[in-house]
Amino acid sequence: MQPEKLRSNWWYLLPIFLGIIGAIIAYFCLKNDDMVKARTCICIPIVTFGLVGGIISYFILRKHNPSRAKLFLYIGIVLTIIGIISQLSFGVIEDFDQGFNVNV
Repeated sequence: MQPEKLRSNWWYLLPIFLGIIGAIIAYFCLKNDDMVKARTCICIPIVTFGLVGGIISYFILRKHNPSRAKLFLYIGIVLTIIGIISQLSFGVIEDFDQGFNVNV
């Protein structure tokens, strides 16, 4: 399925900088024109929140409460993996089918 209207890749910056709110705005702006980019914009905050949040909380808590720091780091890793799996399950896969043929 090809997008109806070519949308810019700059839309990916909105969920990166504004998080969930930016992802929702980008989703509703892109859903009629390019559903793959709209779905990708929804998954970006999950991955960034898990990765960045887990690492930051680990470094903040590692001296005072190492067990809680490890727990937050593991939760961040799990959220990152969930975001990547959800992205691969319904976002990027539609772009892989581009109809490349080999002439023999």
